[in-house]
Amino acid sequence: MFCASKRFVTSLCVVLFAALGLPRLEARVWTSSDGRPLAAEFVALQGENVLLKIAGGRTVPVPLARLSKADQEAAGRFAILGDDTNTMKAAKMIDALLAKNLVKGGIRSFNQPLPDDLFARRVYLDILGRIPTREEFQAFAENSRPDKREALIDELLTEPGRASHLFNYFADMFRLNGNADFAPGQRAEPYIQWWKEQIAKNTPYDVMFREMLTANGNIGQNAASGFLLRDAGMEFDAFSNFGQIALGVDISCAQCHDHPFADWVMSDFYEMAAYFGNTQRTMGQYAVADSMSMKRASMPNAPEGWVESFRKFAQDKGLNLEDPDAARPFNFYVNNALGWNIADNLAMDHPVPTTVGEIGGQVFKPRPIVGDKPGTGGKTRREALAVWLTAKDNPRFALVIANRMWSRAFGRALLEPVKDFPLDWAKTAGQPEVAAFVAEQMKRVNYDLREFMRILYNTKAYQTYATAKEPSLTENYLFPGPVLRRMRAEQAWDSFMLLAHGEQIDEIKGRDGSFYKALLNVDFAKDSFEAIWAKYEAFKQNRGRGYGTTLVLASESGALSGVEPDVPKLGNLELIRASEMVQPAPGASLVDTFGQSDRLITDQHTYDGSVPQVLALMNGGITERLTGPASKVVEDLKSLDAEEDKVRGVFFTILSRFPTDEEQVMGVELLGSYGDDGIRDLAWALINSPEFLFIQ
Repeated sequence: MFCASKRFVTSLCVVLFAALGLPRLEARVWTSSDGRPLAAEFVALQGENVLLKIAGGRTVPVPLARLSKADQEAAGRFAILGDDTNTMKAAKMIDALLAKNLVKGGIRSFNQPLPDDLFARRVYLDILGRIPTREEFQAFAENSRPDKREALIDELLTEPGRASHLFNYFADMFRLNGNADFAPGQRAEPYIQWWKEQIAKNTPYDVMFREMLTANGNIGQNAASGFLLRDAGMEFDAFSNFGQIALGVDISCAQCHDHPFADWVMSDFYEMAAYFGNTQRTMGQYAVADSMSMKRASMPNAPEGWVESFRKFAQDKGLNLEDPDAARPFNFYVNNALGWNIADNLAMDHPVPTTVGEIGGQVFKPRPIVGDKPGTGGKTRREALAVWLTAKDNPRFALVIANRMWSRAFGRALLEPVKDFPLDWAKTAGQPEVAAFVAEQMKRVNYDLREFMRILYNTKAYQTYATAKEPSLTENYLFPGPVLRRMRAEQAWDSFMLLAHGEQIDEIKGRDGSFYKALLNVDFAKDSFEAIWAKYEAFKQNRGRGYGTTLVLASESGALSGVEPDVPKLGNLELIRASEMVQPAPGASLVDTFGQSDRLITDQHTYDGSVPQVLALMNGGITERLTGPASKVVEDLKSLDAEEDKVRGVFFTILSRFPTDEEQVMGVELLGSYGDDGIRDLAWALINSPEFLFIQ
């Protein structure tokens, strides 16, 4: 339906003839323990057998023990990720499409292939968000299997760090902010935890988006409601952010005037925003549909008169609601904590602010800014929007998230900027066929982001040296390889945490919002006032403390109480992965210093260098912990006897590579003169080198 729209004509409606005629990639060749090959696709693990689909489509069971050791391990990976035949085929197609336009652009080939050491470091940073341990690097370097890169990619995609690192990206994109100003009386931790859980489960991206768009209830009843509560009270600003992340268009200028540089007018903005016109977010006043009068909202999703009945119950409990000091926490719990509550209210609508020119005060009917208007079919406006947005023929949704995931892998998007690229992007893009192809691949894998990234990491283009010269923002980059980029703030921090704790960093958990979620998880129709009163008492007792605590349910009384998570600290700074810290990280922390977003505006993470960053690495508390007297780097190398091995060990640990001959000689001299202090000095020097912070 979208190709027929007179408002939208792009190359997504063009058949990808360029992808046709590419070399066919045969099914994976499995090898038996006695060396016999079998071309077949993996289907499943079933007990002691692996089910393989052979030529002709027949599925046969093969005893796992009869396969080579490498294929037994591959079957274990595929049981989680699925067969990689189509993965590798898609990666090969991407490389072919890229190469075609590279030649047209006067570039003869991709950048030089990455050696194993740089590949290992890059893929650990890009998938797990941290550098590899010394043992992980050595295991990969010593592995002689021809498919070891594919195996490592698959292995990392199944580890917990994948979810942690991907969460950091979405936290920036969706402005996940756990500070008290998320909304009056609201804490965002349950919503933040919801994101972590969905990523860890590898929930398809379109499923997550539909759940957020159609969520009802408060953040305790349905944590996904945090998406719509994030900008409660700023309804049109909320739509502006939605347009950037879901459709890749920034139409915010059209709130007040026709867009000066794009083909947007004010009516476009307010017609699209009208999909949220019936969405009630609070108990505050709202405009009545087809009228300029205002009405006071009752508790969303609650029986009529619920608030008044609960107030009477509180008075019967002895609460003096005439006393402002006594009434304040009760009203705060009811009106703010419980009252920020998503519901569809057909009686309300959002008129254009009266300050907006000639259309001020008008109420627009919903219509999408691209494509044809979806039918409602008995659906609410938000439900209709969710169906339209995630439909396979939507021209933007798959493209936007595929373009963003490409940017994560390559350091630059195919279509820039990711949150506002043209509707007719095919006319100006440097690699339009690739952009169209990866959007189709996103749909083919049903928005499985893990599988999509598996494709990108297996491309020849990704596994090349980074382009050292920063591409011009005014010219198309054709992707002979990724661009040279500095670690994100969270990657640097998590790498430091690896050096401080080892692989155990994924086992150290911070706040999860479960206590606050339980306090707000009220069934207005079924829960007794006594049970809700108990939650209010726990809420009142914990005001002023962080609600981002773990839940403790007392076994005898059933009363709710919270306890702070037990995590290692340096002063007041939690020494845990960036995803487990308060969101965003505390001001002046190393994560903040290195550019983590403040989560107020979409995609505000920065890579700018600064003097505080240099000072933090030279003599900050974290560097002191890593290279000082209690250095884990030194402790981990005590098992090595020879100074030559210890020098190599420091390089393996910090830079994930072998030292040069000159570096080896200098390192041995340093250790020979100063012993363990020499190891600490060498580690300090490598941490402070540009090589540590950059992804080559």
